[in-house]
Amino acid sequence: MKNESNWLSWYTPKVRVLCHIVFWLLMSILYYANYNRTGLNSTWIFVLKELLVTGSLFYCASWIIPRWIAKGKLYLIILFFVFAYIWWLGWTYILCYGIDVFFNESHENVNNYIRFVVDGGFLGLFKFEKSSALFMDFIFVVSIPLTTKFTKVFTDGYLKMVKLERDNLAMELDFLKSQVSPHFLFNILNSIYRMSEVNDPNAPRTVLQLSDLMRYVLYQARNGEILLSKELEFISNYVDLAKVRYGDKVPIKTSIPRVNDPYKIVPLLLIPFVENAFKHGPDRSRNGAWVEITLIVSNHKLVLTVKNGINNSSEKPQYGGVGLRNVKRRLDLHYPNRHKLEIVETNNSYTIELTIDFK
Repeated sequence: MKNESNWLSWYTPKVRVLCHIVFWLLMSILYYANYNRTGLNSTWIFVLKELLVTGSLFYCASWIIPRWIAKGKLYLIILFFVFAYIWWLGWTYILCYGIDVFFNESHENVNNYIRFVVDGGFLGLFKFEKSSALFMDFIFVVSIPLTTKFTKVFTDGYLKMVKLERDNLAMELDFLKSQVSPHFLFNILNSIYRMSEVNDPNAPRTVLQLSDLMRYVLYQARNGEILLSKELEFISNYVDLAKVRYGDKVPIKTSIPRVNDPYKIVPLLLIPFVENAFKHGPDRSRNGAWVEITLIVSNHKLVLTVKNGINNSSEKPQYGGVGLRNVKRRLDLHYPNRHKLEIVETNNSYTIELTIDFK
């Protein structure tokens, strides 16, 4: 987006720091004017207290609220406001207790406020007759800084959603091209043809697996999310068909469990890693080729490990094509801060390990 680029080019780190300094100076003036009109001798102490409370809440919200929104845990935002109120009450009680003990406030209104807060202890602040009055003070003190912060957080979230939709549309064509290689499908059809010529009893099962694979790609994978069990079934069918194609010439080891938990995943997210293992391994050269695929689902996390051998005598494969670039972008868009992708390449092997947190 052009406007977004212009904004980012203007809003440099130095400008951001300057904006924050000006913002908190304005807040300090507002707090000082509010307390000074009451005749309070220690106005600056109350101003510092409000800056401490609102500042800590402001920057805490900057860090955790976007994460909760990304994970859809909006109920935690309500708990954050409950914590914010208790946090403000605690510092207000500590300050009023300290003034009552160590300072001499002569103004009657100030003394009445301090006695109102201190009498009955900290737990007494949660009584209705006190909470109704103190809550209005809390709203006044924190509403301006936190309203600006939450407005920015939710605006950023909306812009991110718009960017997600735009990027998904932009990469749809490339993504469709990288789903399942037509070359792979033609080879499987040739294998099925040869199986039918010799009346191989496994031919009907292979045809059924190919049918399930194509049905998944054409219909089920159009959904935004799909059950993880369906995605793993698709990968299992893909690997079984690869075994039919390569026969005993290529060692293929797999460990793909059945998952009964109702986890959901973006469809066709894992297959590019599996497809690359065959494309840059046995498809390039079957001499010394091998493929290992291990998948573990535990503690709300998925860990996929895909390894393949590389023939040193053949041309060195160039990884990172359209399929891998797309899957990295999809991971960033759909699982921000909830995934980890590690790639290790040596002279004779290539390994990827992908971790996705479903929480």
